[in-house]
Amino acid sequence: MSNPWDILILGCGQLGGNLKTVLEVEKFDVLGVRRTKIPNDPTMMSLDLEAVDSWDQLAQLPLAPHAVIVAIVTPDARTEEAYRSRYAGVSERLRQFASLPGRQHPVIWVSSTAVFGQHQLGFLDESVPADPDHWRGHCVREAECNIEQIKAPITVIRFTGLYTAKSMVRLSDPELRKQLNPETVSNRMHREDAVSWLGALTRFHLKGEKAPQLIHGVDEGSAHYRQIFDLLDGVTTQIQPAMTGRIVESRYRDRMPALRYPTCEAVISSP
Repeated sequence: MSNPWDILILGCGQLGGNLKTVLEVEKFDVLGVRRTKIPNDPTMMSLDLEAVDSWDQLAQLPLAPHAVIVAIVTPDARTEEAYRSRYAGVSERLRQFASLPGRQHPVIWVSSTAVFGQHQLGFLDESVPADPDHWRGHCVREAECNIEQIKAPITVIRFTGLYTAKSMVRLSDPELRKQLNPETVSNRMHREDAVSWLGALTRFHLKGEKAPQLIHGVDEGSAHYRQIFDLLDGVTTQIQPAMTGRIVESRYRDRMPALRYPTCEAVISSP
């Protein structure tokens, strides 16, 4: 690993791996970091980002002057301890890493709209202050605050629920539907579009262009679950956008790539 890297992806799982593939096609040198070992791949590094000595190893990496750091971390369990260790802990170590002498590299941090409390209703774009009311939201917001302290350019992208056609079809399961309130708003983004937006943000920073400091990753089809159920059941062929409830929006759509799947209909009707 002697060549300077253009992009460092911390947490190179499914989402990060897909991003890595897209950027490598564009001839960028991308180093992915994940806990699981990938044998015989010099572009992948096995590290536990919760371990202090892992960051000592990262500090020795040769990064190009224009390099961008993308962090996509996921807790091991849905517990407060796991969330705090993975989000707050890793973000604090990343803040320290990004503050090392000569490390004024832009940082993209993947966050979640879980930072909004359940009491926050209406249209929630990037101008609405987050007010978490659950430990999950507090941990995610604490991580964002750590990233906001980085002196280099940053972008925090809050994704809504990421999905694929396969996971959408699972909503046809009667048992799963029993766990969902039909009147709750579903805010989603297709995984391919999430990768597309991450790629665009990475390119902004690579080129030194001004990128949003905070952006919401969400499609254009926020809808009540009842509407999605009716679509899957063939009761309707078109979803009516939600006008009440918890509706996540973005002020920066015009700066980002057009969505391949702007609504649920686009996914269900695709071959």
